[in-house]
Amino acid sequence: MPKRIGEIEEGLFVALHDLVFVDVEYLEKYLYVHPDGKPYSRYWISRQMRALESEGYIKSFPVAKATVRGGDRLVYTLDSKGVQEVKEILGDADWDTRWAQRTPTYVFHSLRMSHILSTYATKQDESVTFKEYFSERRAFRNYGEVTKDTLGKSRQSAATVIRPDGAFVLERELKETKVQFLYFVELERSRQRIDVTLNKVRRFNEYVRKKHFAEDVIFGDSIKVVRILFVSNNETERNKLMENAKKADAREIEKIGGALLFTTYKELCEDPYGEIWKAAHSSEPNRLYRLHSRIE
Repeated sequence: MPKRIGEIEEGLFVALHDLVFVDVEYLEKYLYVHPDGKPYSRYWISRQMRALESEGYIKSFPVAKATVRGGDRLVYTLDSKGVQEVKEILGDADWDTRWAQRTPTYVFHSLRMSHILSTYATKQDESVTFKEYFSERRAFRNYGEVTKDTLGKSRQSAATVIRPDGAFVLERELKETKVQFLYFVELERSRQRIDVTLNKVRRFNEYVRKKHFAEDVIFGDSIKVVRILFVSNNETERNKLMENAKKADAREIEKIGGALLFTTYKELCEDPYGEIWKAAHSSEPNRLYRLHSRIE
């Protein structure tokens, strides 16, 4: 009997389309969940995934362990029938089969990012409203001037690109006015060099200086504040990254109430809307802020 495609399956296909990779932990936390919040059993989830894979909706493959302590992980991505389903659901599908042919390090990085974005999408906070998240490829922007080449085609420089690992938008009501915050997320590698960090901040600062966030329809037309979130493996790496970022020019970001904020992956997953963020230009370096706090 063919596998029935219901709301959960459609949600799976769209999630895979946006995030490219998900693992069983993702399925348990964000997708295969009963109305009371309890996850379906792993055995039941595995049966559903095997059925979808046997009919060509999804593919699975093991990814070699990322650390000595870690274990091999089964990862899911879209297959041809799943791509067709996404086209029916969304009206179109932006998909390239080559995306699934990535190194284990890249896949683990992407899985962590999927958990970060989905954590904000599923957790609730009384002071802000979650609007939407954007995968790496949707968050990619080019803020450079558009020129014409000799054939009349529009071109933009590769040097005016921001390529965050993801992004999301939150809305907050201030004095009876709804204000939307745009957050670009950078999930940092442990050995990231200072010049890489400085270049990232420089490009985000230019994106804000040119006010592209106000004209970028993909994020909406009510963005007032842009903040950059740097997420590290541990506190030592977080603190080093923040010290490096302080050397970059972020004045345009700060002018609109934005900030460079720093936390760890563990803290984010445990308390995403809590006071877990250090701010690069805070007068109190060890003070912790919430996502939308005013930086002092």
